[in-house]
Amino acid sequence: MEIKKIIKICLVKMGEKDFLDNPTLTDVQQEIKDKLLSAFNVAYSEAVTDLMPLITKEKVNVVGGEVDCTALTKQMVHPVRLEDARGVKHRYHVMPTFITTDFDGEGVLTYAYAPDEYQFGDTFEDLRFTAETLAEGTLAVYYFASRAFDLASVHDDNFRTAVKKQKYKGREIVLKERRWG
Repeated sequence: MEIKKIIKICLVKMGEKDFLDNPTLTDVQQEIKDKLLSAFNVAYSEAVTDLMPLITKEKVNVVGGEVDCTALTKQMVHPVRLEDARGVKHRYHVMPTFITTDFDGEGVLTYAYAPDEYQFGDTFEDLRFTAETLAEGTLAVYYFASRAFDLASVHDDNFRTAVKKQKYKGREIVLKERRWG
């Protein structure tokens, strides 16, 4: 899906006329478009760092019991697992720019990472989120920045509810049987 589609949904929910296809935009229209794009990037970043992380695996070299996090291909938010070349999990400690562990050599680091920033013409490919869900998050950030706290609260609640539904979609939630005495 295109970022443009998400911003169009935002405009409709704001009660604004869809001006995105106009060849030239007024200063006010350009400002709204830029603010919505920034709000989208903040909302998506929050969703994938706090609620539904983006996870990747990467081969790393452990030298002197340390993994250099600045050499990773993506910006790490937090590590999930560190394994040696044989697939054995190892304990680790996170430092500001590196991870310490108890082995040396080749390994595989599984970690959550921060997303890249999207531009207006980009295509969005995270299938875990619908355009409607991201529009709610975008509007929550937009209205919060505009100091319309009531509207921000409504859209934030809708956004968080939709993300949590998606996060637990298809999973059974089983409560343990309790004795009442």
